Amino acid sequence: MAAGQELESSGTVHIVDDDAQVRGFISEVMTSIGLQVEEYLSGDDFMGRFDAARVGCVLLDIRMPRVTGPEVHDWLSERHPGVPVIFLTGYADVPTAVRAMRQGAFDFLEKPFNVQQLIERVNEAMRLARREDQQRKAQESSGLASLTRRERDVLKGIVAGQRNKLIAAELGISERTVETHRANLMVKMKAQSVAELVTITLAADPDLLER
Repeated sequence: MAAGQELESSGTVHIVDDDAQVRGFISEVMTSIGLQVEEYLSGDDFMGRFDAARVGCVLLDIRMPRVTGPEVHDWLSERHPGVPVIFLTGYADVPTAVRAMRQGAFDFLEKPFNVQQLIERVNEAMRLARREDQQRKAQESSGLASLTRRERDVLKGIVAGQRNKLIAAELGISERTVETHRANLMVKMKAQSVAELVTITLAADPDLLER
């Protein structure tokens, strides 16, 4: 293994490209650093077989027949928003790739690839995927995943240190409704005090207040 090629021992790289040579090349590189690989010959193939339970990232060609890369990205963002996507582009596709990044794509790589850059960006995407997976599991175990949208809004106010009156005013609901949501939050999050509620929440979702 060349210097700087960090070995990542777990995770799946999903390669979506209608060019068999490109898929084969990337597959060889990824398996050489210990990653599992799943190949898809089209956007349709990917959307029909993708398994979100296999933690990993997606290498997605922009130009494909029938279903384009950006269309696949939209589909993935709606159903599995935590999956990092690296677009594979030709020179003429760079503006499209940049727009995709503004819509949440992780990165884009121009063909032909620099092998070292490919490995580094995939490793970064895999680390992000693992963090997202760990956070999702933490949310599920804490009860955070079971909250309604309104309960999450109230929880944000509590974590920010706001009083019921301010939370109610910002959300356009009554203080009594806020109190009801607070009570539900304590039960769902298995917290005995507000301090414990905040601690559990931030452990499960450190970025709650940034969204």
